[in-house]
Amino acid sequence: MDWVALGELLTLLAIGLLTPGPNALTCFGHSGLFGPRANIKLIAGMAIGFVTIELSVGLLVDAVSDSTAAMNVLHWIGMAFLGAMVVAMFRFDPASVKVENNIEGMLGLKVGIGMQFVNGKEWAFVIIAMSQFIEPLGGGMTGISTIIFVTLTTCVSAMVLWTLAGARLNHLFTQGTTGKRIFQFCGFLLGLLWVVFLLQGPAAITS
Repeated sequence: MDWVALGELLTLLAIGLLTPGPNALTCFGHSGLFGPRANIKLIAGMAIGFVTIELSVGLLVDAVSDSTAAMNVLHWIGMAFLGAMVVAMFRFDPASVKVENNIEGMLGLKVGIGMQFVNGKEWAFVIIAMSQFIEPLGGGMTGISTIIFVTLTTCVSAMVLWTLAGARLNHLFTQGTTGKRIFQFCGFLLGLLWVVFLLQGPAAITS
């Protein structure tokens, strides 16, 4: 176990979690609209999808880590997904949701799983984590499993915190245009993250 690499992985996760992504913003907004209990199945689905993505990407990166072209393709797929999420955040209007007709919330297990496959930020961070830390953390399945365990426990804990934050600030979602502006601001933050990854380029992943 390379403890320096583990510290670097945790630092990467901290940066990712401090910058709201689709999972965090969905947990925040969904809890704000429907309450924290509505997020139980949603977070469970996120965890299942997240493990599936990480395992798949880990095995893929381990197999093609010597191919710059393949790593570049994965990078730009992630960028496309992240750009789509930025547009979606700006277009979403929480006032259009009829909360009283959706007591259990709108999003459940299947949505939580499916979201992970179109989560550009997640793809980008998973590719970076797997490409940089598989070997230092044991190599092969040992390194992949270590990364999955560390990121899963950290990210699920973060989703719970975003859920609790959304529940405490739920009044902001029912005040006219305030809710829409919150999502637009979050979209702006995601846009900044997209620009950072754009400036870094594929080299940040394959280096």
